[in-house]
This record gives sequence, C-alpha cells and structure tokens, in this order.
Amino acid sequence: MRQPFRLEFRHAGEFLLIGGWKEVSLVDVLEHSSFTLWLALCNLKCPWCSNADVARGLTARVVSVADIVEIVDHAKSFVDVLHVTGGEPTLQLNALKRLFKSVTEKVGLPVSLSTNGTMPEALSALSPFLYHVAIDIKAPLDEPRLYATATGISEQLAQKLVSKIIESVKVSLEVPNIELRTTLVPDVINSKDVLKAAVGLEEVLKNAKGRVAYVVQQFIPYEGVRGPFSRKKATPSREVIRCAEYLASVLSVEVYYRTLEEGTRKVR
Repeated sequence: MRQPFRLEFRHAGEFLLIGGWKEVSLVDVLEHSSFTLWLALCNLKCPWCSNADVARGLTARVVSVADIVEIVDHAKSFVDVLHVTGGEPTLQLNALKRLFKSVTEKVGLPVSLSTNGTMPEALSALSPFLYHVAIDIKAPLDEPRLYATATGISEQLAQKLVSKIIESVKVSLEVPNIELRTTLVPDVINSKDVLKAAVGLEEVLKNAKGRVAYVVQQFIPYEGVRGPFSRKKATPSREVIRCAEYLASVLSVEVYYRTLEEGTRKVR
C-alpha cells in the first residue's frame, strides 16, 4: 500500500511537491488558456475528489521552483495564465509565493489560484500576485454539518473552517477576477444547496473591486475519484444547467455552468 508523501524536506520554500501539470488547459480559468500545475496534499478529505491520490500525497514528486518557472517560460507562448490548483496549493505557501513572484516578474504571465479557501492568511499573502482566484464553496457556509459531509471532515472542524472561507472570500475582493464554484454532487449537494451557498455570499461580493462569477459544476466520476463516488453517475447536465439558470435569475453577479458535455458556458 502506498503511503502519503510528507512534505518534510529542507529549504521547502525552494521546492514544490507536485502531482503534475498540463501545458495547455482550456477549462481551468474562465475564458483563458492556462498552464495548469497541480500541487499535492490537501487539508480536506472530500469523498468525491477528482484528484484523490494527489490530494493524499500518494502521487507526488519534488520539483524546484526554478525548474517549474523554466517549464512555464517555455510554454508561455501558448497560454494566457499560470493556474495553480491541487490538492490545496496554499499548504505550500512559501514556495508558491516564490513561484508566483518569479512567473510574474521573469516570465511575464499573470497567475491564477484555485483554493478551498480554508487558509485566508495564505490567500492574503498571495493576493497581490493574483490575476484570478477560484474558491471552491463546497456547501452552504451556514451549514457546518453539510459542509463536513461534503468535505469528509468532522462537524467540529467544519464549524471552524466556514468562517475562514468567508474571510477568504473577503480577501479575494481585491483580486481582479473572482470565481466561486460549487459542485452538484449526487446525494450530497443539490440545487437548493447551491442556491443557498451562493445567495449567502452575495452581500460580501458586492464589495468586489473586479469581476465576479459564480460557476455551477457537474460532478463527474473521473478516474482520479476513489471509493464509492467512483461508481456514481455524473450529475445530469440538464440539472446543472437548470440550477445555473435559476441562480442567474436571483444573483447580481455573472453565472456560468461547467459540464463535460458543453464545457463552460455563461448563463448571464
């Protein structure tokens, strides 16, 4: 049995524990192509995670920040943005900050971050570099029990984390492009939950200085999903679209949906 990788090497600010990268992605940053880098390890245990082995550190290798910068530099002609996702990237804050600074100053690409929002202090340290941030809103933030179910953690821990996620949303208000995402997960998160999650944050989002988009996502049982959810069917695309259309009728921000069948589409 493979054991999780533990980030215990010296000079951690100079290295990243990564799960891999894709030189050109068209699905990770709204209306942009990106060089997408997956960082390993996560502080949540979402039972439906599409990158479970990466999140657990089972698929990981150590690469220097300098090497990643060089690889991104070679690919910069084909992409608009460097996008870093996970796992939870903010767990590797020092090295990530070094990466963002180098890519911004030496490569000249804007940078994007996907995060679960549970570490607002880290997001605050990174936000000056960010062109785009995507925060996963796993469940309504006023329902710690449901958030715990969606993320595989205890309700006690969930009660502590939901306030941190709200703080992360507030921190992100300075970033030019904010994307909030909620996934319709079979038997866990339904359309009513998505609506409640989005409406619950609308008052905070009114203070955003840039663009704000809310994305309703389809659960897809990718090969990276482990356990019972690997045997679940994808959320029907029509359900995702209906949810997004209703959301667009009540929210003042831009609304999109993301499905395997249609990709990412804007509702309003």
